[in-house]
Amino acid sequence: MRNFRFLIIVMFSCSFAFAQQDLGIVGPNNWLYGWTSFKPLTNDYPQTTKILPNVISADFKLSAFETYSLIGEVYVTNNATLTIEAGTTIRASADEYSTLIITKGSKLIAEGLPNNPIVFTSSRSAQERKPGDWGGIYILGSAPINIYGGVYKIESSIDPNLIIGGGTNPADNSGSIKNIRVEFAGKGKNRNGIYDALTFIGVGTGTVIEGIQSSFSNGNSFKFVGGNVKGTKLIAYRSKNSDFELTQGVSCDLSNGLIIRYAFFSASTSFRAVTIKQYENKDMTDMTKPPTNVLMTNFSMINESDGEAVTAGLIKEAVLINDGCFFSLNKSIISGFETALLLSSNLELKPENINKIKLKKIFFNNCENNITSELGATESQDLESMYAAAIYGNVYYKAKATDIFNDPNNDRTPDYRIKISGVK
Repeated sequence: MRNFRFLIIVMFSCSFAFAQQDLGIVGPNNWLYGWTSFKPLTNDYPQTTKILPNVISADFKLSAFETYSLIGEVYVTNNATLTIEAGTTIRASADEYSTLIITKGSKLIAEGLPNNPIVFTSSRSAQERKPGDWGGIYILGSAPINIYGGVYKIESSIDPNLIIGGGTNPADNSGSIKNIRVEFAGKGKNRNGIYDALTFIGVGTGTVIEGIQSSFSNGNSFKFVGGNVKGTKLIAYRSKNSDFELTQGVSCDLSNGLIIRYAFFSASTSFRAVTIKQYENKDMTDMTKPPTNVLMTNFSMINESDGEAVTAGLIKEAVLINDGCFFSLNKSIISGFETALLLSSNLELKPENINKIKLKKIFFNNCENNITSELGATESQDLESMYAAAIYGNVYYKAKATDIFNDPNNDRTPDYRIKISGVK
């Protein structure tokens, strides 16, 4: 008998006992409309008119009347602020490693509008763009990270003093990012390297993160390393690696997010929609500091292949949780995955560990397995039974995406809000 079996197990049917409109991404209107793009390969972007300087050491503003070329490593330093007007397009060179680095103390103010977004994309022309054309965006803040010394260093050829994030300020303000798209990023510095589209390192609660779409990243779409983060309306579309990777003691509150995975683009079974880790390197991690603590509310995680037999196994787990991490998932939808949530084999199934994982009001749809453990079949059965208890309010369903979402196949702007009439 597992020592958490004292819980009363109450299995119940697929009927909703709670407000259906609270599930998955929410809003009175489809907030994807206007600023997002689900066919970035075919978008026709203007030719560049200006080249960004590689070093920005004083306040600098990009105008929507220009289209900018980002060539090589462009970094903002000396506590300067880079401001980008709504409607601005930045095309990053695919001929070399090109990336934007906001160093600690500096800020990025990139505030697009719902009908006039800011776009970071590849220098290649339509139909020629591909994942990993350019590096991505790094934002280095001064919030805590659970590493010895409290700082995390990125790989770069610039001054070593400028490539570290982390500190003692949980309210760090590294700027404001709203209504932007980041497309075809994830290129590494060396031939076989892979980086992430957006990397937040030691970013604090003073940083506004609202309305970001990462599409066709060759690495992770979003990576959070330490920090105290709040973010909303985040979209990860067809990432090759994980859509969200959260590690090194990050404390974050993410809401109203959309993850769409594509079976024929996912790099391997070691990548998930959400990967939650306590550390990347255990020997470098200060275990006396607060662990990774992730709250995700109103997320929709969707496998585009929708559980079809031909793609079975190409995309496995939606969420992987490792030992030592706190994770709460609320009012969310996980649809079409072989396994919805997997507990790593390093996570021993005992009350003090299980109590760190909260799964409430989750709509598990069309998943072969819902909640499992790498420790084995018996442990997985225990988990399935435990989280089926009525106190959690989780629901298990079998339907196609077209039956449960408003308009998921819309080529222009899909609507992934739940279709109330489609779920009974």
